[in-house]
Amino acid sequence: MQTFKYFEQEGNTYKLKVQKGLFYTITLGCIAAIIALLIYSTSKATFLYVAFFAFVGVLGILRTTGVIAFDNQSREIQRKRFFFSAPVSYSFDDFDHFLISKQKSYFITVSIQAIMVMRKDNKTRHILLAQTLFTAKPLQKLSEEISTIMGLPQT
Repeated sequence: MQTFKYFEQEGNTYKLKVQKGLFYTITLGCIAAIIALLIYSTSKATFLYVAFFAFVGVLGILRTTGVIAFDNQSREIQRKRFFFSAPVSYSFDDFDHFLISKQKSYFITVSIQAIMVMRKDNKTRHILLAQTLFTAKPLQKLSEEISTIMGLPQT
């Protein structure tokens, strides 16, 4: 039995661990921004700024309730964005490729995303797997673990 760093195994199902630290940090940053705006802002648009940061903070909390599960027995990927959203199923056969996207600002890598590209019903769907800052090595390891779970050939 193989253990994975980024997945929790339940029988033949592997659930991707949610990046709770990242999303809770975003939420705490939004709360700090709201507090600072309420204390120091003299602008007439303070309400709009507070509403924006509250919206982003709530989205950060909701993202921690999302689930991506890989079922080896039925060869399916179940994706649920939030706890109240309907799950979307993809077959392992719908998998096209992995995409690791880097965003740079002034020669500094500031954000990196690992994305699974799926082709379902002649439409391209992107599944965001994880995000990191400054380095792509953890995302490369994540894509290798997914390749192992899905039984894809290692390159």
